[in-house]
Amino acid sequence: MNELTDVQTRLLEFLRDGIFSAETQVTVETDLIASGFDSLSLVSLLVFIEQTYGLWIPQNEINEANLKNIRTVAAVLVRLLNECQPPS
Repeated sequence: MNELTDVQTRLLEFLRDGIFSAETQVTVETDLIASGFDSLSLVSLLVFIEQTYGLWIPQNEINEANLKNIRTVAAVLVRLLNECQPPS
């Protein structure tokens, strides 16, 4: 099972290093769209998630509410990952 805080940390590191400039202060609560997160950023994030977690986020999960901040993105990701895991 993927821990929410671990996923948040990895996403935060990716966004800080690969998406936002060093001048942009990004936390798990930062409004991504208001901070300049755009369609190119979204594609980069989706590729990172696929490469890191082996999961492509379904189109119906890609919406403003789920992309609000890292906390919401991580919650969706953890939910989807847990749904994909077979019961133990």
